Amino acid sequence: MSPLNRRSVLVLGTAAALPGLGSGTAPTRYVAELVTALHRDCQAAKYREVGRALPRVGEAVERLVTDRRNRQTLALRCGVLIAQAKLATKLGDGVTAYAAAEEALRTAETTDDPIGRARAAYWLTCALLKLADPEEAERNAVAAAEVVTGLDPRSLSCRGSLVLIGSVIAARRGDAAEARRRLAHAARLADRLGRDGNIGFSAFGPTNVAIHRMSVAAALGDPDAVLSSGERLDVDSMPPGLLGRRGQYHLESAWAHSRRGEPVSAVVHLLEAERVAPELVRAERTNRTARALVEDLLAQRHPRAVPGLRGLACRTGLLA
Repeated sequence: MSPLNRRSVLVLGTAAALPGLGSGTAPTRYVAELVTALHRDCQAAKYREVGRALPRVGEAVERLVTDRRNRQTLALRCGVLIAQAKLATKLGDGVTAYAAAEEALRTAETTDDPIGRARAAYWLTCALLKLADPEEAERNAVAAAEVVTGLDPRSLSCRGSLVLIGSVIAARRGDAAEARRRLAHAARLADRLGRDGNIGFSAFGPTNVAIHRMSVAAALGDPDAVLSSGERLDVDSMPPGLLGRRGQYHLESAWAHSRRGEPVSAVVHLLEAERVAPELVRAERTNRTARALVEDLLAQRHPRAVPGLRGLACRTGLLA
């Protein structure tokens, strides 16, 4: 049974009341806008809203496919499955993420859509990481990137995203040379693209490469390199909806300051991450990184000794 056709652990509440979605087939253009909204909300770290809307949007897409199965409606199915894989990844649900990404990949293959395959492969890589299979995740990312050879903006963005996640995986297994080689490759692709974009909801561009450079440095345990990379980038140059990416920049910075024994600076970045993307820090199932950082800070200092730390600990559920 398709992940879209069963009650999913992703549903965080009653499905959102979406105008125009009754029991009949909604217009293709309207459903396409709803699928786009899912991806925008994911990138804005509005995971509860995505969880509420996803089941009904998925049902609308399935009715479209049943009514008129063609490249356009199958592309929408691929898109909504990728949205489901994204959300499941953010919630730490590797099983659902894998099932959705696999079905998205099969859907893209039925229409011979190379960009759809690349996008699905990216989230399949993320799902494999959640399933604690980094070797298969890395093989998948590398193989998928090699297939995307075009020099058009969509191809550059998809290939760049796969190369970036490959760089982080290499860093996590301690291969600094390969991680940096892949970062350099991604930087060349971003330079060719020539701007901070969000083509195919990839968030790919020079600034996202720089944020991944911070993530690689963190994976290699080098807080000085994290901060050095962070000093040279301007997250506000990214498209305005990429709040999750902005939040990630602040989480990486907070980790680095914490490792350097600078709790005040760490809390400042955590508070900024919370301001930009609250669910990255507060939501019970998506705040693992922030929660671990706050726990470390609490172990270093009494909560009242660092301005803002006690309130942060309360909002992340670490203090009553």
